[in-house]
Amino acid sequence: MCMKTRLPLNNLNTFTYAAEYLSFQKAAEALFVSPSAVSHQVRNLEQVLGYKLFDRLDKKVRLTHRGERLFNDIRIPIKEIHQAGIRASHSTDEKTLSLSVAPIIVTGWLLPRLKDFYLSHPEINLSVIATTDVVDFDIDPFDASIRMGTGDWPDLVSHLLFSREIVAVCHPSLLVANQDLLKCNEMSNYQQIHNSSMPKLWHQWLTSANVGVSSTEESKLEVQNSAQVVEVLQSGNSIGLIDRNLINNDIQSGRLAIACEHVFESEEGYFLTSPKSAESLVSFQLFKEWLTSQLP
Repeated sequence: MCMKTRLPLNNLNTFTYAAEYLSFQKAAEALFVSPSAVSHQVRNLEQVLGYKLFDRLDKKVRLTHRGERLFNDIRIPIKEIHQAGIRASHSTDEKTLSLSVAPIIVTGWLLPRLKDFYLSHPEINLSVIATTDVVDFDIDPFDASIRMGTGDWPDLVSHLLFSREIVAVCHPSLLVANQDLLKCNEMSNYQQIHNSSMPKLWHQWLTSANVGVSSTEESKLEVQNSAQVVEVLQSGNSIGLIDRNLINNDIQSGRLAIACEHVFESEEGYFLTSPKSAESLVSFQLFKEWLTSQLP
């Protein structure tokens, strides 16, 4: 008679975290348990299987050949179980959608349009959370996100919304004082607002305009994200770089002004991203269709 081995699911889950990080310490932090608990569960799984899953090194671990094979076999099923649990915990039905969006996209592009979505689909309970954190759909309670990048994210489905068009922006009073738009080579005459999350952006913009990078530390102010760039620009004699798609309302209202005609067209863009499992949600399908209708 064939004996069937039932592997403890909790041990398998802990193993996948340890295999992902190749560290019992990091796996413990992700699981909110102690490293010794991770080690105990891995050893329990090894005893059930009858072979080693990890080689224990000085300060880290390494998958054995059999451990690597097991990880490749179960990591996707374990991930799907996590995603199903997350959906079950925060979605009461097919008409609920939780979306993670960077603050600048929320205020500069999405928020002015959301009233139309709510009017078109009052049956959908849409929750939008503004955060700069990159979503991990395995553990975070979100169905989808809008994020910036190339769209090449493994295990995710990505829909391009629009490409990035980077422009130099300032307070309108700066142009009044200058009596005209600024030239690209005049950027160093003013304080430059640098976004620490995009440290190469000024260099890319100036290089694309065939202008040397000449700003000094004295003329540089660094902030953490694009939303803070916009905030600083509205109250000072400075220039920042922002995606033109995200400041149309600020331009139209006179809160901000385009400082220079040059546009740097980045290879990156803004994408609606989600795990494959979210594609079947009615709420996601309706939101994606509506979002597509808002694009130029």
